Amino acid sequence: MSNKKDVSIEATVRTGLGKSYTRKLRRNGKVPAVLNAKGQSTLLELDPKLLSKAWRDCDKQFDLVVEGKSQRVRITELQVHPVKRLALHVDLAPLS
Repeated sequence: MSNKKDVSIEATVRTGLGKSYTRKLRRNGKVPAVLNAKGQSTLLELDPKLLSKAWRDCDKQFDLVVEGKSQRVRITELQVHPVKRLALHVDLAPLS
């Protein structure tokens, strides 16, 4: 049986919207994400290296730190580039 490790990912709230803004994020090495919680959506930016570790090693669950507040979330959808195998977008939902 494998030993599951907890992953903590620090996210920043993004203010920009639209296709051109998310393309700039990806070019700068970030992954756009959305945290859907009780009818509210929060737009975020994540680090792709830690995200891939959470996807593979931690059963799609990790601790998300936004503005100093930590909460446990799970990945509900992950869009991946078909050739490059890079994360394009992530949808998250809180656990609880």
